[in-house]
Amino acid sequence: MPWLGRITQSDIIAGKMTENEAEINLPDGKEFRQLRREHPLLLSTLDELGDGFTALFTAVQKQNSSRTGDILFLLSGAAYTEYEEILVLALNGYGSGATKLLRALYERTVTTQYLMTHPDKVQQFIDYTEVHWYKLLKAAEAMGIGDQLSEERRTEVEKNFKAVEASFTETVCKPCNKHKLQGAWTKKPIPSQAREINEVIAALGFQGYLMPTFFLHTTFWGIAQQLREQPDGILELHNRESELHHASQAIVFAGTLMAHLASSINKFYELDNQAACDRIENAVGSISDALMV
Repeated sequence: MPWLGRITQSDIIAGKMTENEAEINLPDGKEFRQLRREHPLLLSTLDELGDGFTALFTAVQKQNSSRTGDILFLLSGAAYTEYEEILVLALNGYGSGATKLLRALYERTVTTQYLMTHPDKVQQFIDYTEVHWYKLLKAAEAMGIGDQLSEERRTEVEKNFKAVEASFTETVCKPCNKHKLQGAWTKKPIPSQAREINEVIAALGFQGYLMPTFFLHTTFWGIAQQLREQPDGILELHNRESELHHASQAIVFAGTLMAHLASSINKFYELDNQAACDRIENAVGSISDALMV
């Protein structure tokens, strides 16, 4: 990699930014229009995927309500909204941003499907909320803003936490009797949950979870993936072609994750709507054929 002092923003190369003037780069539809020209059937194919999920969600809503079913429906709906957020970024050329959200979508779809195969763990998933509230309370106190919460609410948070604390406390050292709170609602990490669902989702963990994590967190590796060297040796940050490449990958991998979620929804709720799942899967196949070149 050339001397890192020779890095510039893509907007500088394009002449949109001078030494004394910076232009806020907001979506202007240019990338979207180009994508539509290059892949004229893409939008209708994305609509096919959306229509398939509409059919599944409509069928779920017609069923009798249950606590477990409602929670998993909420998680599924949240995953679909996250998928739409990825599309908003990716279709407008923000590939790095879409990749960051891909990591969140992978975790959400995997956890949702894991709970669908282990519905007895839904209560455990819910109970960890009291740990989250307790951590927020302690963080607020450490930052000097804890008094913004009423004494009644503070007492309630601490009481609720005490009720579940033992369930989420693990032993770090038996001889010294040292314990700590679990970092998540389950000791089973996301990759292990994915392997329990199926091999395809586990394999997607590399592109859908690990790599996007390096984009999401402040890592040199993640920044380096957003650089492209120009013929004169200058490293361009957020190069347009590079961003479109990441955008295409995010759309394909996000769609693939949603296709697996659709199959799990159909199975868990016993919808007997394989037609909707096939519609979604065929759409994802067409999207992959168009964008993964």
